[in-house]
Amino acid sequence: MTTTTTSAPQVSAIRPKVLFQKVETSFPDANIMFSVSIPSSAIGGMTLLESSILVSLAKLTGAQTFFEFGTYMGATSVLLASNAPPGAHVTTLDLPPADIDLSAASADKAALILQNDTENDNYLRRQFAEKGAFYIDRAPADVQCAITRLHLDSRKLDPQAQQLSAQFDFIFIDGGHDYETVAIDTANALAMAKPDSVILWHDYRSKIHGDVTRFVDDFSGDHAVIHVENTMLAFILNGNFKRLLAQ
Repeated sequence: MTTTTTSAPQVSAIRPKVLFQKVETSFPDANIMFSVSIPSSAIGGMTLLESSILVSLAKLTGAQTFFEFGTYMGATSVLLASNAPPGAHVTTLDLPPADIDLSAASADKAALILQNDTENDNYLRRQFAEKGAFYIDRAPADVQCAITRLHLDSRKLDPQAQQLSAQFDFIFIDGGHDYETVAIDTANALAMAKPDSVILWHDYRSKIHGDVTRFVDDFSGDHAVIHVENTMLAFILNGNFKRLLAQ
């Protein structure tokens, strides 16, 4: 695996093509295709490259059980469900829409939303409350059936009480972006992950959500975090999955 030193010495970096090459060598006799929507122009969406990285990691790990912190438009839920093997399931969690404060919606200004992390998160919450996870709503029936939506503040999630402990192969953290919420979501993800699993964060090295970068950099002191260059994705591999990127 090719690594470079980032601003946080414990975080390694790989080029996207490293993952693509691993997929090619893992499936040498097949053209590996995947389905993806045209990237949304809305604030908060993922790039086409980031979508490709998520699917590549899902293919490499053979993930069947997915959990997502932060449903938002539902595009990532649909991406994972559409490209997972038969019988796979995606569980996605976001706030109860009725609990989201809409009072500041008329004050939304692009310049502020794109510069201030708190305003950005509040804007994304309002968009979710007003529009819902419309990518899921308009997905084909078989994709919708492969997705379970939970409405709960992730900071109140109790994996053991809700029978979510050690249940998931693939966990994607992209909910609240303040340090405390990312820390709680990560602790819950560790409890919810199977021994062989991958946990990913979005908005690492974001110009808006600096708390995500600070948390992941701190977390990397005790965990082998990998950042995918030219994306805002970072991840860890657990158990036997650590071998996937071994030379």
